[in-house]
Amino acid sequence: MDVDKIEVVITGGDRLSQEDVLKKSGIELSQSMLSVDSETAEKSLIGNPWVEEVEVNRNWPSVVSIWVSLRKPFANAVTSTGVVALIDSSGIVIERTSKRSALLPTILVEEIGLPGSEITNIEMLISAAREVTPDVNEWIEIITPVATGVRLKLNGSVFVDLGAPNDFSVPLKDLKAVLGQVELTCIQSIDVSIQENPVVVRDSSRCN
Repeated sequence: MDVDKIEVVITGGDRLSQEDVLKKSGIELSQSMLSVDSETAEKSLIGNPWVEEVEVNRNWPSVVSIWVSLRKPFANAVTSTGVVALIDSSGIVIERTSKRSALLPTILVEEIGLPGSEITNIEMLISAAREVTPDVNEWIEIITPVATGVRLKLNGSVFVDLGAPNDFSVPLKDLKAVLGQVELTCIQSIDVSIQENPVVVRDSSRCN
């Protein structure tokens, strides 16, 4: 019995094509069904950093099904030396890039490994980035770790202290309210670490 049909289903985006998946799986039409090694094909496919989950099944008598779920870019990760990468929401490096995606929040990390590796100890940064809405993201240059929790650097070198709350949606909601009421031109920093009590520090020298 030979392979007469290979069914490929890809979810989570279009970064990989069906042709990419077929080639990486090593499975071909007309090969013996008995020779199809599902485990080897899965290991080969999961070796691609874009692939989060994969399942390969032999459906007797002559069909092989391949299901692939792709990672979704969640944030830009950057180092102080300028290395940039796309990561998913669990901190897995998907791809190193030459520039940041303007549509994603950016977090500062100590080191970026090879694609497929995990950046550790960034859970708090990821929690903060998860609550950044697209409109607020337009104001943010980078999300950084500090001793007191998380700090944002906004356009114009305005710094925002979020603290280390269990729910970052609260300080970010307060920040959004502040941004809707003030001009950043004269502002040096904003502290929204205390719920519903933002503190705005102005610097008159910035107004000139």
